[in-house]
Amino acid sequence: MKLSKNCMASLTLILLMGLTSTAHAGGIFYFGAGQADEENAQSSGDTPFVIGGLGFSQESKMVFGFDLAREGTMLDSTFGQDSLSQALSVNVLLGRNFYDNGTIRVDAAGILGIRETFADCPDSFLGFQCYADTAPSTEYDVNYGALLTVSFSRASLGVRITGESTQAVLGLKF
Repeated sequence: MKLSKNCMASLTLILLMGLTSTAHAGGIFYFGAGQADEENAQSSGDTPFVIGGLGFSQESKMVFGFDLAREGTMLDSTFGQDSLSQALSVNVLLGRNFYDNGTIRVDAAGILGIRETFADCPDSFLGFQCYADTAPSTEYDVNYGALLTVSFSRASLGVRITGESTQAVLGLKF
């Protein structure tokens, strides 16, 4: 599966705009950072981080969202060398609200998405990433996990756990 960075950026913008549409009673915009899965013997050594959003309505207990994360490790065979780098994951979240008294809100969502695992292309002799400055071919794998958030008035705290990392998240409720 090949997705250009411009395509992923456009998709991200469209989905985040959808979270803030008037059809929803509110949402949470969140970001977080954490620690990589230590069982992975090969690691990029970079701190995993995430940015995303959850949307919800007053009529339903369902929550849904989208996030982008830098987590896990991918083998990057571009620029004429093999190196480990942090992978990009694109994820969809679906879950439900478990408690809401107007001041405190508790939501949980499952995470399902794709994560880069490998990038390769013919070597460039002029210092470009790939020969003739073509885009590298990228392979993807499944990304999965869960997100739990507790919101107070306008702030939100939570934890995001995937097969690649565990992250503390901070959010703004709107």
